Amino acid sequence: MHLICNTKHGAIEWRWKTIGDPSPAYKSLNHQWWIPKKSEFELITKVDLDIKQEVKDEIWEDMQSDFDYTKELYKLHKKIKKDSK
Repeated sequence: MHLICNTKHGAIEWRWKTIGDPSPAYKSLNHQWWIPKKSEFELITKVDLDIKQEVKDEIWEDMQSDFDYTKELYKLHKKIKKDSK
């Protein structure tokens, strides 16, 4: 699965790495509360080495609001589960 993110350096194609057990792509589909690590994604679009880290940082920063939302949902889920006991 290839994803596209618009950065100040143009449209950049990226994906979750396909290595590991289980892979980040598997976790994203099958683990409801999984929060990825920065090392688990890679750029597909070829960029200069000078700006590669800058592009990765920009993409990672764009994803932070989604991660925060997932964390808040998880906290709410745990609270509801705890209160129902």
